[in-house]
Amino acid sequence: MKKILLSLIIIGAVGAVVAGVTTAYFSDTETAVGNTITAGTIDIKVNDANPWSSPFTIGDLKPGETDYMNLGIENVGTNPAEIYKSIKGMIGAGGNCVHTCSVGLYCASSQPECLAENGTPQDEIQTQIFYDLSVKIYASKSDYTTGKSPVWWQTIETGDQTLDTVYPDDITSIDLGMLPVGGYMFVEQSYHFNETAGNIYQGDVLTFNMEVEARQLAQSAEGNATVTLENKGGAPDWAIISGDDIQGTLTYKTKGPSFDYDLVAKGLTNNGTYRLIYYSDPWNNPEIVTLIGGVVNANNSGVVSLLGQSVNLNKDLPESGDANYPLGAKIWLVPTASLTGSTLSWTNTGQFLFDTSLITYDDTDL
Repeated sequence: MKKILLSLIIIGAVGAVVAGVTTAYFSDTETAVGNTITAGTIDIKVNDANPWSSPFTIGDLKPGETDYMNLGIENVGTNPAEIYKSIKGMIGAGGNCVHTCSVGLYCASSQPECLAENGTPQDEIQTQIFYDLSVKIYASKSDYTTGKSPVWWQTIETGDQTLDTVYPDDITSIDLGMLPVGGYMFVEQSYHFNETAGNIYQGDVLTFNMEVEARQLAQSAEGNATVTLENKGGAPDWAIISGDDIQGTLTYKTKGPSFDYDLVAKGLTNNGTYRLIYYSDPWNNPEIVTLIGGVVNANNSGVVSLLGQSVNLNKDLPESGDANYPLGAKIWLVPTASLTGSTLSWTNTGQFLFDTSLITYDDTDL
C-alpha cells in the first residue's frame, strides 16, 4: 500500500512539474479572422454577345471568291484563359431543288449542275473551301477599335488547306492562344471557294456549328498549364509552318516559389544545343533575354525530353518592364548559336521554336 501511495505521489509531482514548465515559457498568440477562398471565373464574350449564338451566313459565293466569318472575343472573367475554336456537324448538301436531272432523275439547283454531275451528285462542298485563320490579341477592345497595335499575333492556317482537312471531325479544336483578363482577341477566318471547283457545286449548301471555348490555363491537379512551341515563317504574319514534324510542348506551373516545368520537343537539329528563354518586348536586335534553366541537348534524333525541371526566376512572367505587361510573356526555344551569354541575336531563326500563346507565371516568393 505504501508503494502504491508513493507511486501516486511521484506521478502527481511529475505532472505538476510538467504543467509548471508548460506555463512558465513566454508566449504570444495571433489569430487571423475571416479567411476566405474565392473561386475565379472563366467567361468570354464573343462578338459582343454573352451567351453567343448568332450564326454567320455567306450567300452566293462563287468559285474564286473569298468571304469572312470574323470573331471578336473578349475576356470578361477574372482569369486568363486559353481559347479554342472548333467546327462541328459539318454537312454539305445539294441546295434548293430547282431542276430535275434527266440522268439519275434527282433534283439539283440548276441544269448546268445536272450536266456536270452526269448522274452522280457531288455535295461535299467543304472539300472546295480553302480556309485561313489568324489571331491578333489586344490589351483591350478599346485598343482594337481605336486602331492601336496588337500585343501579339500569329497566323495558324495560311489558306492552303480545305475546310474538311483542317476540321476532319467533331472533336478537332484549334488553340487560338491565351487571352488575358480584359484582353480582346480578333480572329480572322476567310473561306475561299476553289476557282476550279466547277459546275458540280452550283447551288450547294454547307452548314456547320462553330464553337468557341475558353479553358482555364491550369488543367492538371498539380496546377500545370501547357503551351505549344512552333517554328514560324517570320514577320509580318508569324505563320506557323504546318505539315512538318517540328514542335515542342512546355508544361509549366503557373504559380509557385520556383518555375517548374517539363519540356518535350522533336524535329530539332540532331545533337543540337538549345536554351529556353523568356523574350521581353519591345523587339530589339540584339536583345537581352532571360535564360530559363541550363543548356538543352537534343539527342541524335533531334528529340528533347526534360522532365521535372525547376528554376528560381525571381520574377513574375511577364515582368513589369515588358511591353506586354501584364498580359503575358513570350517563351521560346532557341539554338545556343544565337546567344552570347544572355544576349539573343536574330540568327538561325529557322531553328527557333516560338510561342503559340502568351503565358503568365506568378512567383510567390517575391
